[in-house]
Amino acid sequence: MIILYDLPTKTTPGTMITWRTRYALNLKKLPFQVVDVELPEVEALAKKIGAAPTSTKSDGVSPFYTIPIIRDDSTGAVVSDSIAIAAYLDKTYPSSGPVLIPTGTKALQLAFASAVSDAFAPLRPFFAHSITKKMNGPTVAYFMRVRMGGVTKLDAPEGEERDKLWTQAKENLGKMNKWIEGSKGKFVMGNEPSFADTAICAFLQFMRTMLGAESEEWKDIASWNDGRWGKYLESFEPYEKSLLRHSERGSVLVRQFRCKDIHFEEPSSNNGII
Repeated sequence: MIILYDLPTKTTPGTMITWRTRYALNLKKLPFQVVDVELPEVEALAKKIGAAPTSTKSDGVSPFYTIPIIRDDSTGAVVSDSIAIAAYLDKTYPSSGPVLIPTGTKALQLAFASAVSDAFAPLRPFFAHSITKKMNGPTVAYFMRVRMGGVTKLDAPEGEERDKLWTQAKENLGKMNKWIEGSKGKFVMGNEPSFADTAICAFLQFMRTMLGAESEEWKDIASWNDGRWGKYLESFEPYEKSLLRHSERGSVLVRQFRCKDIHFEEPSSNNGII
């Protein structure tokens, strides 16, 4: 059994980063169990199970630990970082599902995922304020204190600022649309989904959750580029519905990691966790 460590939420599970791994596991048709970990507990968990850090903190020296993390009980492997997890799944389970990172494309897929993150960046302020409603107390407190510099409230952008960010986001996704139009299939690498597609759909999935599926904002995004983004997320429904259905029925067991004496640590500013 594969264990996936992820943030607990009050609604649809997963974040814009951990959905990459949720999609990857489902694409590879691999059953997994979820263990919930609140954000301030991630470092303690990683050290406990032997997960490698994914970056350094703002001092440039101290190791920084993030999720997703998986533990594969069949091999004993513990892997952190979404692209490293995808590479591990390809190597360990080559005959199960599509190849997530085709040979020779790892650097390109990593660069693409980074570009996707940059493209969606103007939209973050539109859903950041919803984190207090979607996430649990410990994660919210950590996010507000450490990630947001101690602010006590987050508000959605309004007026001119809102219009500017929204226009920039639409332009960014328009450019991304042209990247995909150059493909010979409906996915980034062609007719088979890859890690690059999980990066796109992870953002779309998280935005739909945070903005609300019936919100005008989400409906607008889904309609951009002749409905590209709504259709894109729909194409990944087979790799999310099974997970959600299993969670509701209890087939995918969810446990909670707890660790005493958790201390807030300042992460590197260039790492997106949520």
